[in-house]
Amino acid sequence: MRQRYLDLDERTDDLKKTVAKLPGGFAAFREVYEISWIFHENGLEGVVLTYPEIKSAVDNKIISDVSLLPTYQYIKNQKACVDLVREKADSKRFNVTIGFLKELHGKLVASAEDVGVYRKDIPIHRTYFHEIAQPAKIHASLQKVLEYMKTRQDKDMHAIELAANVHHRFMRVFPFSDYSGVIGRLIANFLMMRAGYLPVIIHASDRQRYYEALRGPERDFRHFVAEAMENSLENARRFYFGVEAGDDYRRVAT
Repeated sequence: MRQRYLDLDERTDDLKKTVAKLPGGFAAFREVYEISWIFHENGLEGVVLTYPEIKSAVDNKIISDVSLLPTYQYIKNQKACVDLVREKADSKRFNVTIGFLKELHGKLVASAEDVGVYRKDIPIHRTYFHEIAQPAKIHASLQKVLEYMKTRQDKDMHAIELAANVHHRFMRVFPFSDYSGVIGRLIANFLMMRAGYLPVIIHASDRQRYYEALRGPERDFRHFVAEAMENSLENARRFYFGVEAGDDYRRVAT
């Protein structure tokens, strides 16, 4: 795995140099990359969105179809979480706390009464099917995950390894009935961005493989995340060359 991480380091550096040549530089690339992130993020949760829907919400465009308002608002909420995580990733001294997790949760849930409320049961029918903590153990287990993240982030551990381990452990806690997966992936990408990497986008087509990887040991999940990062970098490279060739942003973004 060490050599695989080094290869990803080199590919990340090469991509940054390449993207800098785009009109608008990295900022223009990041906008489309984050639309792709939101697109596939929802796909993992079984929600199908289109490029125009995401783009309209991100750009704060007024929509005429009131039936789309809930979807529009949810996309805006997701983008707000992405922006907040990126902002915190720029601060080297910031440590993720339970309060911060609840702040992210508060941006996603529809009811103020549900903000930061731990789940009170173990769902029988749910998207994820790996083992999760008993409700009474959620708080203590979550604290252990955050302590692990805090103490290991400055150690000799590659950012991809740390992000994968933290996400795997967070998902075994699964603190909230809704949006635990979304928040878990945001925290993993917080670690990636703070270390200077692109966020890892897990493709919607890999949804089943992702669920299966969460059931396995951390070692196997690290391999899955490394592969997802490789795919993210390759898709980003194709985006650049697609734009160079005059392709539609919408096609190369997803």
